[in-house]
Amino acid sequence: MTKFYQAVLRDGGDGPGRRLRRCFADWASVDDDGAPHFERERGRTRVSLSDSEVCGRYTVDIPTGGGRLRTTATWAEGKRPDRNWVTVTVEGELAADAEPVRAPSLVTAFLRTGRVTDGAVPLEAAPHVAGRDEVDELTGWLAHPGRAVPVIVLTVDRAEPEIVAAHADRLAEALAGTAVVVRLFDIQAQDLLNRRLGEGLAVFGGGLRTYLPGLTPGAEAHSSRHPVRGGGAIRDQGARALEVVIDGVLDQALRRRLPADIRRADARIARILSGDARPEQLHAAPPSPAELARARNPQSPAPQPKPPEPAPLPPDRPGPPDDLADLAERVSGQVTDNLADGILDALVDMARGGDSETTRLIRTMSAHLNALTRAVEETDLLAERSHAADPRSREFERLRKDYNQLEFDYELLLDDERRARERIRWLESRLAQHADPVYGVDTPGEAWEADSLMEVVNRARETLERVDLPDTLDHEVAKLDVTYPRLCRRWTAKTWDALTALDAYAAARAEHHFTGGFYDWCGRPLPGRPAISPNMVSMKESDSVSGRPKFREARTFRVPTAIDPTGRIYMPSHIKLQRVGNPAPRMHFLDDAGGPTGKVWIGYLGDHLPNTKTN
Repeated sequence: MTKFYQAVLRDGGDGPGRRLRRCFADWASVDDDGAPHFERERGRTRVSLSDSEVCGRYTVDIPTGGGRLRTTATWAEGKRPDRNWVTVTVEGELAADAEPVRAPSLVTAFLRTGRVTDGAVPLEAAPHVAGRDEVDELTGWLAHPGRAVPVIVLTVDRAEPEIVAAHADRLAEALAGTAVVVRLFDIQAQDLLNRRLGEGLAVFGGGLRTYLPGLTPGAEAHSSRHPVRGGGAIRDQGARALEVVIDGVLDQALRRRLPADIRRADARIARILSGDARPEQLHAAPPSPAELARARNPQSPAPQPKPPEPAPLPPDRPGPPDDLADLAERVSGQVTDNLADGILDALVDMARGGDSETTRLIRTMSAHLNALTRAVEETDLLAERSHAADPRSREFERLRKDYNQLEFDYELLLDDERRARERIRWLESRLAQHADPVYGVDTPGEAWEADSLMEVVNRARETLERVDLPDTLDHEVAKLDVTYPRLCRRWTAKTWDALTALDAYAAARAEHHFTGGFYDWCGRPLPGRPAISPNMVSMKESDSVSGRPKFREARTFRVPTAIDPTGRIYMPSHIKLQRVGNPAPRMHFLDDAGGPTGKVWIGYLGDHLPNTKTN
């Protein structure tokens, strides 16, 4: 199923759930009776509305010419009123000649009911008109560090002034919830805005510019990343020029990762609405050790009814081995226990400044998940089963859902671990520099997150001065993104952390603040400077790899002639983005931090290169 649209809205007003449900029912043309669980079918169209006191989810599934489209609106209360959130998604399958999917009018209707933001800047149902008095406010929106959506600014067209208003209306309608659309009132507002933004970020002459998040007025290093559509092109191409802008913004919204608090709550909403979890568990803290002990060692366990004997399978559908369900159940239980313990133990360990235990816990859970994956895949538990009434099919479906939940919980744990490390590094740097009492003070910013490895590589090229990443990396990097989209989220954070650690190490070497190699740095970095676990780093290959010409050649990459006159050199040093399994990506590098270039040169980033086990 393809996702076509995604909007993330923050609403601190009263009753966002009530307002969203009313807008959804009106948009779906159903007579809502207000019941906690409401369902209607009209032909092939299905509508479902489900609510609790803290969250809700509404869906409408409609047929199209060549498939179906499903629109889902989800809301939940945040830990604070200003963190209440709403997400709206549209997904499905369309015929090749179908009209492109744009923002559903549901979003525009909801935006009119309150003061909705993206968490930083207001999201409105109509274009915002900015005169000279509003330019300072607009500049503040553009520079806001928490802004998550693009801001599209349209300028005055002296030849056809009325056409700009029509274009602004079209953009606001198609991009509702995913962008802010601003129309400048006159030439004076345009000139003032251009002075505020500085050279390279100007827009004029009836054109428009899409200002992406992360803009720094007056000091933007890469102004070309904020795309411009000239006034002449818009006049000549009309709607086609606008469609290019719309497609680009919607694509960015789809690739943008949901905020951490929404990812956490969203994983619990289905269980709350189905009655499997209580509403107060929406933002519940991890269980205490005492609660975990009671859960595992109940004083008087309730007797469990004996399950009915499964009906025999037809002769042409041989079932899995009899002990398969028991195996999967044991693995599932073991992973659940480790996840619960791991969250607590990992946070305690990181608070003490260590990382060996954390690394072991993460590696153990990864191995358990891999074991469960192999067991599921080898026995085809995830395959579609046509006999839905078969008890074994129901068990297969339950195991599939448990597996997906465990995968999601594991990703959340990795995010927690990474944010905690970022917090510890900041605390250490403040203590080392000023000895300030910084406990209880918010960490400035958040750990950066990427949606793809290519995004990590491009950001590193722009921001890391002492790490060189050649264009020859792109093929293998993009191959990982496309081939393993679900796994890539784990690798992006590890890759970025590894690259920033290499950059910090090289800078410390160049400034004569550190002696030793990168492996030594990871064991004892300067206070507050980024590092990765030494367990991820290997400074050599095995003798069986180094001694075989074809394996050695596969690990030989380009370098400047200042390092080697041939322009190529063997790079056995590598970082393990995933220690075991298949795929197991590696990043090979050459440490020249103490050499003539003062840099670390990345030779390869991709799946594990061939060795004696693969070839």
